[in-house]
Amino acid sequence: MSPATQDGHPFQLRAGAHSLRFRDLLHRLFSMANQRYMRPEFLQMASGSIMEFLGCDLLEVRLEDAGRTYRCRATVEGGASRFLCDAPTQQPEAPVPDPQGTAPIDPILDAMLRGQFLAASPFFTRGGSFWTGDATRPILLREDRQDAQARSLVLGGDYLSLAIVPVPVDDRTRSILHLGFRKAESFTRDDLPFFEAVGETLGVALAFQASQWALRERVKELDCLYGIAQVSQRPDLALDEQLKEIVGLLPPAWQYPDITSGRISLDGRPFATPTFQETPWIQEAPLRVGDRVRGRVQVAYSREMPIFDEGPFLQEERSLIEEVARQVALTVGRWEDEKARAQLFHMLEQRRE
Repeated sequence: MSPATQDGHPFQLRAGAHSLRFRDLLHRLFSMANQRYMRPEFLQMASGSIMEFLGCDLLEVRLEDAGRTYRCRATVEGGASRFLCDAPTQQPEAPVPDPQGTAPIDPILDAMLRGQFLAASPFFTRGGSFWTGDATRPILLREDRQDAQARSLVLGGDYLSLAIVPVPVDDRTRSILHLGFRKAESFTRDDLPFFEAVGETLGVALAFQASQWALRERVKELDCLYGIAQVSQRPDLALDEQLKEIVGLLPPAWQYPDITSGRISLDGRPFATPTFQETPWIQEAPLRVGDRVRGRVQVAYSREMPIFDEGPFLQEERSLIEEVARQVALTVGRWEDEKARAQLFHMLEQRRE
């Protein structure tokens, strides 16, 4: 969608004049946030919607959450939009790079993401946004460190009008919205509050998406554990049959059910889903019955996925597989105790006869 034109500026958005479009953006963002999308997928779709709404030539979202950094970049080239969303990466402990490097905007983006960037008042708003209508003009800036010295920097590049807007999400999550326009003076300082409103909206949508995703994951985990409890209480099933049913409950409880398989091993006997195979992407927990390890519970992905807390697996999935192993061990122990009692009762009955 092409930018609006008003007062001689190629881009002049006003909330009142575009309230219907803004309402539509709200609806789209929260509708997407309520779907079963993981964060990278949501970031890509949200970026496309915001880019269409603002009519910018570049839009990038950077988000840091629980030590992982997400980056989604959208550009318009030849009238077509292109998206590049990186897999989440672990945040290094290294300091923020020197803004005088070969790509000045990247260190500035990283510094703003961490709240370590300051600029002279003409380029910084009360809402914490950085902007310039002409990236070819020198900008006075410094990092927010006691030993940092002010410096003059020319950003340059293909996008002459730039805005970097903070995106408030929650106490543990930091995010920024980077907007770029190829033409100089594509917006004025008066437009920054509107950009900041868009950033705040994105932040609320990100928080909602994260809470909905986490809720669905917890429901999946509870369904798995409840299913194990139901299976273990069926007296009509032999232990082998119980283990076969329990292993089928594992794939739906993990992040990527379509590529997930499971296996339970007990005393060298495997009970696996039909597609199980050992891969480099496997999570397992020991099956400890009493004081002896007698097997293990395993969950495997069939292909490589983004890195999270434990390879491609979440910390919550580590807790889940250990709880599954504990429940399976209780099921085995209970079944064997009942079998031993039944055999003892049968022996006593035979002696009485």
